[in-house]
Amino acid sequence: MKLVAAVGVLLLSACTSAPPPPPPPPVPEPCLKVTTGIVDAALGFRQMGLYVTNCGAKVAEVNGYPAVKFFDAQGNLLDLTVGRSATDDPGAKPLTIKPAEQLVAHLSWRNTVTDIDRVPYTATALEIAPLEAMPGQKVDPKTKLDLGNTSRVDVTAWMPKK
Repeated sequence: MKLVAAVGVLLLSACTSAPPPPPPPPVPEPCLKVTTGIVDAALGFRQMGLYVTNCGAKVAEVNGYPAVKFFDAQGNLLDLTVGRSATDDPGAKPLTIKPAEQLVAHLSWRNTVTDIDRVPYTATALEIAPLEAMPGQKVDPKTKLDLGNTSRVDVTAWMPKK
């Protein structure tokens, strides 16, 4: 009899306890798609536009620099230093990007060979994160990037597209 009463109490308590609340839905990250422009080459100085498009339905905030990695034809990460551009960098500042709007940043380098014993770098693929804290996106630069062997590439902060 005590066993039946104990089972009855357990069954009643199981029926009256509330289920745990569902977990909150994940906060969607902004949808920011990165693409590249054509390479402008003059006298060994190279510059290429990087574009970020808001592919989401809401306004996104962008503040900072794209994070860029370079890969060779075999998919190996190239050991390059990505610095801040001294020529046209507006500096990081908060920017609002509406759906379907774009911002631009400039990637620049010199095709300079400073050491004849080192093979010049050639990148055939890029990985670009719209901001340093975001995951990178594989981007096809549509051309081989002749980076010289100085190991230095510069990038500007995102800025309004003109």
